[in-house]
Parts: sequence; structure tokens; C-alpha cells
Amino acid sequence: MAGEGDPEDELFVKAMQNVRPARKSPRVHRAPPPPSRRVSTVPAKEDLATPPSSFQAPQAGEAPWTLCANGVSRERLRRLAVSPAEREIDLHGHTREEAMQALEVAVMTALAQGERSLCIVHGRGLHSQGRPILKQAVFQWLLEGPCASLVLAAVPRVGSGGGASMVLFRRKEKR
Repeated sequence: MAGEGDPEDELFVKAMQNVRPARKSPRVHRAPPPPSRRVSTVPAKEDLATPPSSFQAPQAGEAPWTLCANGVSRERLRRLAVSPAEREIDLHGHTREEAMQALEVAVMTALAQGERSLCIVHGRGLHSQGRPILKQAVFQWLLEGPCASLVLAAVPRVGSGGGASMVLFRRKEKR
């Protein structure tokens, strides 16, 4: 501790003698930018390799917020939860409809590029009234959406506190 008459204190006082508080200015609130209206270069659903009719959509797993197709082991689900994703999409700040559109574009792009995993950041639903709206919508889409038969598994991402999910897609069939 510095005592009274300490040279460092005197230097500090001397350095600060001409300092004045900054004026408070009113806060500027900017409107959020309008949604992007870019034309997607995502291939049509018909252009993607579709699985044989014997493939079924995943079913709700044993653990909450888990989807799993027949034949996927618990070990594979555990590895999926901690693995790095090839692609990530953050749905924070989207309405339910915007989020579902963005999710479809991300999934279709990942599939078109041959990627097998996707991390979906949907949030935990802390600001939703009742249940987590986006999280529930994402899982419903993965179960019943246009790409449901291409989803092999979905699990909560380790370390996300339930705010992100890892999705594993089926391998493309070799022709």
C-alpha cells in the first residue's frame, strides 16, 4: 500500500488534473437490418440423393431432445455430441418461420456438399413463454420435415447447456 505523500500518488494526481468527464450523449437505437432477400444457390430437393424407401425418419431417443434412427449405437450418439461439426447455423433472433427457412437452406447446402454433420444453435428457450419455441420447432422439423429421412441422429451438443444440437446425416449412396 502506498502511504501519504507517495510519489506515485502525486504523479497520478498530476496526470489526472486536466481530465474531465465525457459528456453523456443520448443512446442511438438502430433498427435491425431487413432480412436478406438473396437468391439461394441451394440445389432443389429433387437434385439431392434421396435414400431408398426402406429408410425411415429418426425416432425420439431415450434421452430428452435426442433423435435416433434404428441401428445407431449409444456410443455413436456420445461421439456425435462431442465431435466438431462440419457446418454450423445459429438461429438466435429469428422468428420460428425464419428459423425453419434458414435451417432448411443450411441442411440442403450441407447435404449438397456431402457434409455429414451440422450444429444447430437454437438456444435453450430462456426467453420463451413456457416451452423453448425454436428448440421444439427444430426437433419437429428434423422428425417430420422434408429431410427427415436423411437424418440419422440428433443429440444435444456437449457444453452448450442444451442450447445447441448436433445432427448426423445419412451417408450418400454410392452409385
